[in-house]
Amino acid sequence: MYDSAMVPENHFRKAFVQLFREAFEGRPHGQDYTWFVEGKEGIFDALDSLTAEAASRKPSERCASIAAHAYHIRFALQAARAEILGEELSGDWESSWLKQSVTPTEWALLIGDIRAAYAFLIGQMEANSDWSNPDMVIGALAQLPHMAFHLGAIRQLMKL
Repeated sequence: MYDSAMVPENHFRKAFVQLFREAFEGRPHGQDYTWFVEGKEGIFDALDSLTAEAASRKPSERCASIAAHAYHIRFALQAARAEILGEELSGDWESSWLKQSVTPTEWALLIGDIRAAYAFLIGQMEANSDWSNPDMVIGALAQLPHMAFHLGAIRQLMKL
């Protein structure tokens, strides 16, 4: 069982923000180490390095495209935003995987949407001084392996 008194909230917030930034932005400028990525290999670097055509390729029928991973990342970030703001979420987990290909315009818009959703979420996490709600802590912590998984999957798909 999670005990919110075990970790000071400011330590948790700083650790979460640092690791979440690393997942999306890679190694921070001026820092000579990372916790789990190599250099500038975050989600943004990966997505920015791809064309819409490359992002839309599926190595097999049973494998999701990078574009599908990106749509799912956007959905997960938007779900977190909806939870924080108490808003109704459009779409669902399964439907976030349906779109497998993108045009250049759709790809640019999708990356922009991910950047905006990430900026909102990281801003909320940086500003939050109350981590006493166990569901909020678990929800935040769940984002880290979830995004690391998608980063790893995208990196592997980029090699194919």
